[in-house]
Amino acid sequence: MAAVVLALAAGGCGSGSGGRAPGREPAEGAAFPAPGIAGPLPEAADGGDTGACADGACEVLVTSTADITANGMDVHVTVRDDYVAFRTAGTLMQLGGGAGGRARFGDGLTATVVAHDEDDAVLRFTTP
Repeated sequence: MAAVVLALAAGGCGSGSGGRAPGREPAEGAAFPAPGIAGPLPEAADGGDTGACADGACEVLVTSTADITANGMDVHVTVRDDYVAFRTAGTLMQLGGGAGGRARFGDGLTATVVAHDEDDAVLRFTTP
């Protein structure tokens, strides 16, 4: 019985490796952030008031989805754990997770991801 347990442990079976390939374990004491854990999002200047975007200048919190009209453009925003998507009548843009991504809608509107977590994003809309 002990030989079977040893063989399974040596063969890398089970979930203890966290899905890493054999021989790819981090060095002892190495610090890696836990997946899916992030600090709190910064407060959006306009909170969740998407109506503040009408003139094309706002900073709003979007939880899961929102329909935003900014500078005359209707934008449907979808926030997921690994991306933020922006859909207009003729465009679909998907930005990878994290902050700093920008979506441009013609010459009249830009959306910037200020911060992003699993289902929420703080977005800044600006005009030139």
